[in-house]
This record gives sequence, structure tokens and C-alpha cells, in this order.
Amino acid sequence: MNRCKGLCVDFEAKTISGRTRYESGQKRCSQCSIFMISYDTRCPCCQTKFRLRSRLNPKKSLNGKRMIRY
Repeated sequence: MNRCKGLCVDFEAKTISGRTRYESGQKRCSQCSIFMISYDTRCPCCQTKFRLRSRLNPKKSLNGKRMIRY
């Protein structure tokens, strides 16, 4: 099990008004419970995969169009 080592505090992203965090390119680490801006697919602190979409409305893509799943 991966654990937060506390390194993620250096990568913490600030909120941007008028846009959601996911629209502005921020990613959330579920293990560290923090949003950060990173080009990697994994958290630099605990190596957990980032969340790229909101859990509240997973059917919406980042540009607002509905995704069709078959």
C-alpha cells in the first residue's frame, strides 16, 4: 500500500476562479487528498495514479461534452 510521504505539499495547486480544477489541468491524488499540477500520471509523493475527472459526474468529459460508452 502506498503512503503519503509529505512531499506533495510542495506541488499543491491553488484554486482558479471561474473554472473547475480538472478544467484548469489540475489532478487529484486520492491517497494524499491534494490537487496538484503535474505532467506525470502518478503522484510524485506516493506513486498513486491521479484522478483526471470528477467523481460527481464521471460521464462528462473535460470539455463539457458527454462521453458515450458502449
